[in-house]
Amino acid sequence: MSKLQPSLYLAQAFEHGEADRRGYVVAVGALEVVRDLARAEHARRHGVYGIAIYEVELDVPMQQHPHLVDYLASVMGERWVERAAAVS
Repeated sequence: MSKLQPSLYLAQAFEHGEADRRGYVVAVGALEVVRDLARAEHARRHGVYGIAIYEVELDVPMQQHPHLVDYLASVMGERWVERAAAVS
């Protein structure tokens, strides 16, 4: 089945070390717009939050098929990588 819809992207911010795992959505939309807004938010917060950018599918739980396309690290310097697909 071919994709009829353009790709959709989501940027989500995470504060390093937050015990209650708070975060927030920065932007949803086309990749270049989401990247630009994520970079602006990252600069506005002075790198306190890391920001992950995911490609998402409509009407599908993001936890089911997360696809990380970019990550802006916090000042803590963490790396965010996709988990390898489970092999059964």
